[in-house]
Amino acid sequence: MLISTTAIGEEIMTLKIEGVTDAQRENIRAHLGAFPEQQSQLNRFLAKMPHRSEQALIALGYNNAGIDLQIEREVKPVQVTLMVTPGDPTLITELDLKVNIDNDKDEGFGDILQRIRNHKGKVLNHGRYESWKSEIHNYARNHGYLSGKWKETQLLIDKGQQKARIVLHYDAGARFRLGEIEFSGSSLSPELLARLSPLQEDEYYQISQLSKLESALRKSGYFGEVQVVPKINQSEDHRVPIQVNLSDASRHSFQVGLGYVTDTGPRAQFNWQTPRVNRHGHSQQTMLRYSTVNPYLNFLYQIPGEDPNNQHYQLRLGFEKNDFGDLTSTQQHAAVVRQDIKGRWIFSSQVRWLSEQWSLDGSDFDGNYLLPGISLSRTRRQGPVRDPSSGFLQSYQLEATDDALGSSGRLLRATAFWKWLDSWGNHRLVIRGQAGANITGIDSSEDLAPSLRFFAGGDQSIRGFAYNSLGPTITVDTDDDTDDQKVVGGKMLAVASVEYQYYLNDNWRIALFTDAGNAFNRGDFELKQSVGTGLHWLSPVGAIRLEVAYGIDEDNPRFHISMGAEL
Repeated sequence: MLISTTAIGEEIMTLKIEGVTDAQRENIRAHLGAFPEQQSQLNRFLAKMPHRSEQALIALGYNNAGIDLQIEREVKPVQVTLMVTPGDPTLITELDLKVNIDNDKDEGFGDILQRIRNHKGKVLNHGRYESWKSEIHNYARNHGYLSGKWKETQLLIDKGQQKARIVLHYDAGARFRLGEIEFSGSSLSPELLARLSPLQEDEYYQISQLSKLESALRKSGYFGEVQVVPKINQSEDHRVPIQVNLSDASRHSFQVGLGYVTDTGPRAQFNWQTPRVNRHGHSQQTMLRYSTVNPYLNFLYQIPGEDPNNQHYQLRLGFEKNDFGDLTSTQQHAAVVRQDIKGRWIFSSQVRWLSEQWSLDGSDFDGNYLLPGISLSRTRRQGPVRDPSSGFLQSYQLEATDDALGSSGRLLRATAFWKWLDSWGNHRLVIRGQAGANITGIDSSEDLAPSLRFFAGGDQSIRGFAYNSLGPTITVDTDDDTDDQKVVGGKMLAVASVEYQYYLNDNWRIALFTDAGNAFNRGDFELKQSVGTGLHWLSPVGAIRLEVAYGIDEDNPRFHISMGAEL
């Protein structure tokens, strides 16, 4: 390998290192440091090369290396060849390892010592020896052995026998525990702050636990700044008091957005959040969105549960208009929800009230429902939110009601949604599925509120068909005595999609896809399918998708524009 350096306008020297492995060569080069940049520095650099090269090899366990430096000064640049004879390596023949602990054994120390013992008989590496000392001491400090110290550290080398003996004796002492956790700077109640903390007094002191406390406080959304400070110097009886300095987040936040999606057209959205309504940690979120097809107003009031980051009680209120096939619907809904997070799973139990009014062919209808239900969802994602490299989203919901609850009929409703994606190199595959079923006791779904029926078609369903335009139909008479087919939705839903994507670069990809399925009634399934292609821009807020799809039963292709996170 030839290594050279260039000064301003000319090369000073070139260097060849021969007789070594790649690892030895790299270590020698690192020990030599920066090459001289001026001619006057050359002789001093050359004089230090043999010693520095020896030290580089000693660090890798070669204590009797031979170094021969050959210099050709008659040529420009000066040609330097470092001839190395590493010799036999020094082997670790003895390991004397001890960790003394005042109380019970700690398996963490045992694991570290066993990993070190596995190096007996292997080539000595000075850097690894230093890392072992750091690993033992750092483990002690991070796991509460705050008075731990070294009693003996020795690296004894017999150059003649090419043997090394390592002695590492560490006195860990007593393991410290958590003392009082004191919060300051927040207007939240002490009871809520205590529930936000995943730590309890008298637990073993661990740095990772302090990080967990800081993460839990930041995750809550109540605070603008979080600082967790262990007061090690104020420890008493091997207990470390913890000081948590907080500053409350802004009382209110507002967001305004504009967008466009083919399904609902142009839209404007206003979002108002109050993360801290009172000292008990209640919060509210009000969202107003206007579009010509689907305007809505939603209000969410949330109360923290026993575990404020993973359990909530919610009151939801909403007003919404939407088009379902050939039905125009107006809905008012309210729900009382309990939400629990267990790992990546989100479990909700709720009681939902729905009042809906709709019209068809000049006739008006209405329905009222009290719907107890449960839902379960989980999202696994790897990679950035704007463009995950892999992931799996699954969601399930079950609702039921009966005339005895004051509802407009008996209903058992089940829905499921899946989305899986994975990527390799410049290739990406996305598979999506939706399923749903209503059990009403009657064959027809026409007496059911439109938002409880099933429809297909649109950006998030079967592309190539208009939003909610697919499903069972009924025949109605028109003024000119002809029959007209009106889409009124079905009792069941089955939709699937497969999409292949290819990355053109970090910000653009192209897509090929096919969607298939339909909404239907029992025994009356009509498959609808589309194929299409698209261009996706990976913007900072997620993929903006421009797609054209051709419904196989349609005369003309349909363009789709959508945006947002995929999982």
